[in-house]
This record gives sequence, C-alpha cells and structure tokens, in this order.
Amino acid sequence: MRLDERARYDPPLLRHRFVTTRRLGAAELLAATQAGAGWEDARIESMLHHGGLHLDGRPHARAEIPASVPAGTRVDAYAFAREPEPVPFGVERVLEARADWIAVDKPAWLPTQATRASRRLSLEACLREQVGCPALAAVHRLDRETTGVVLLAKTPEAAARLGRAFASGGARKRYRALVAPAPRTARFEVSGWLGRVLDPRRYRFALRDAPACGFRWSHSRFEQLGERRGGALVACEPATGRSHQLRVHLAAAGAPIVGDALYGGVAAERLALHAEELELSLEGERIAVRAPLPGWAS
Repeated sequence: MRLDERARYDPPLLRHRFVTTRRLGAAELLAATQAGAGWEDARIESMLHHGGLHLDGRPHARAEIPASVPAGTRVDAYAFAREPEPVPFGVERVLEARADWIAVDKPAWLPTQATRASRRLSLEACLREQVGCPALAAVHRLDRETTGVVLLAKTPEAAARLGRAFASGGARKRYRALVAPAPRTARFEVSGWLGRVLDPRRYRFALRDAPACGFRWSHSRFEQLGERRGGALVACEPATGRSHQLRVHLAAAGAPIVGDALYGGVAAERLALHAEELELSLEGERIAVRAPLPGWAS
C-alpha cells in the first residue's frame, strides 16, 4: 500500500517521559528509557540517531550522553512510529545566495529547524551540509507543510542583522492560500490577540478580542484572486509575524485553508499555503526574493 505524504514524511511521534530517581550511568539511562517506553532496540537506535533523547530539555545523540546522569533529571524520549523518508531537497531550490545569507524555496514536509524528534531532518540541517556552512541558521520559519521562501543567515553576525530587520517591521511577506469556502468579501483584514491554547493533539493557536497572558497582537490583509472549485485563491499579507497567523486568521474569517485539519480546512494531502515573496530592508539595501508558484497557486 502506498503511504500518503504525511505518513511518509511526518509519521506520528512516540514519547516517553520520566524523572531519574538516582544517579544513572549512560548505559543504565538507556536501559531505563527502553524498559519504561517498551521500545525495541531499533527504535532506541533511531531515537539516538536523530537526537530525540532530551535531558532536562536538551537533545542528546548517543555520543553526547554524559557518563553520569544525576538524580532528578527530566528525561523526554521522542521516537518516530516509523522511520520518516527524507524530503527531497537539492541546490535547485536555492533562489539567491549572497556572502552572508541564502534564500531557498522550502518544500512541503521539511521542517525549517530541528524538531523534538530529529535534528537531522530539517531545512537548516540539509543546507548546512550542502553548502558547507555549519553556522547556517534560519532567520524566520515556515510551518512544516508550508512551501516557499525562507531566508537563512550564514554567520551569527548576519543572523543578528537580519533578525533586527525583521523585528523592526522592515520585512514584507506575501503568501498565497487556497481556501474553502470562499471568503465573503473580495478584500478583508483580520486582527486580534493570537496565542497558543491547550490541545491534546499538537500546537494550536486561537484568536481573542482582548489581551491575555501569552497572546500577542496580530494583523493580516487578504485579497481574493479568483474562484477555485468551491473555494478561492487568496493573496495573504501578514502585517505581524505570529505562529499559525494566516491559518488562524483565515479560519476566523470563515475561509480555512484547504488541507488545514487543525483549523477546520477541507481534507487534502497537505496544507495549501505558499510563501510567495519576501522583501526586506537591510541597512539601506532592499532584498526581494520570490519563489515559483506551485500548480495549485497559479
């Protein structure tokens, strides 16, 4: 049976958590983890290969586990239910490269940065290896399923400069989304206080009318570009940069993104959201990078 994209590239995670009650050697720690989780040897090896063993919040591969782990250490073990396939990524996805930064077209299913379960399967990790730049770091992030422009700094100094440019509001980002049903108006804006709420499945965010602890102001502008089989293609411009912002704002407008099961979107193989263009003012220089549109967005 052919697995769908999510099953191939983003399989479910298994998690085991405990706190050590006495000092443990490295071998004892792994034995306690395996016994408590009930995982076979291959799953423990996969966890260590990906760096999915966290000690007091810090990920460790096998070679990084200390010889002695003190009592009271919080252990979080993350492993894949099945080994994920690597997401294809090659140099053809590089959109532009300068001395201190690089812009790429991120494919779907490739996380921008390391996840709890893997430090190996990310856009940063792929590019560090391909361009031979261990310090390479993303300046901003896209969700796992979202495609399009991502900007990465080649040095810590460049990361700081680019980060300041984003923080000052000097970045302008444009996205395209396929939504269903279509929005009620051709042009509209959504704003409100956006923050994370508890959800047993995964990270989930909500929009509120009033300030609340952990909630930050958010604002987005939208314009319909045309009808698409019971829905519409929408141009999106976030004025702020919050996690899940466009997804939550479009759902709040009654037009959730196709494939966005978390926020009420109709079923599809993946989220229909693409980061089309990024413009940034950097110390007097204007950076403008555009990613090719996927078939559904043209």
